[in-house]
Amino acid sequence: MSQFTVAAPGKASPEKDTDAVTIGEALEAAGATPSTGSKPVDLADAAALESAEMRATGLAGVLSGGVAARAQKAADVNMRRPRHDDGGGEDQCMTLISDVADGATLALPYDKVATREDAGKVAAVATRNAGDGGKGVAQAMAAAAEMNEGRMD
Repeated sequence: MSQFTVAAPGKASPEKDTDAVTIGEALEAAGATPSTGSKPVDLADAAALESAEMRATGLAGVLSGGVAARAQKAADVNMRRPRHDDGGGEDQCMTLISDVADGATLALPYDKVATREDAGKVAAVATRNAGDGGKGVAQAMAAAAEMNEGRMD
């Protein structure tokens, strides 16, 4: 199986023919997880999402309008906004990880099955950028890679 796949018109990607979890699906799962998805996007989250997007696409930069671009913009805006917690733990004025990770599989022009190497790279970027920030994205990548490990043999 090739590392990066692009579906031919009218054909499913070879990776979609398996039940392995892709990076895009891992990002969507991170956004759907309450402990991660309800967190306002910060610079470490944006860096982790950028690393994941680059691993998924094999491209060397951020895609215009992609998950990483949305996350970078959200982190920049969130840094300037005052916090207004409604008491329920969710900051109503902030852009959340769930907002930027939603639809990740559709936003990625290429996607690949998540591997331990991908998860390690995303975790290293998250740690390098802010210690605990980006942790939820890295955990989702690690979980996807772990689920895929038995499927890739």
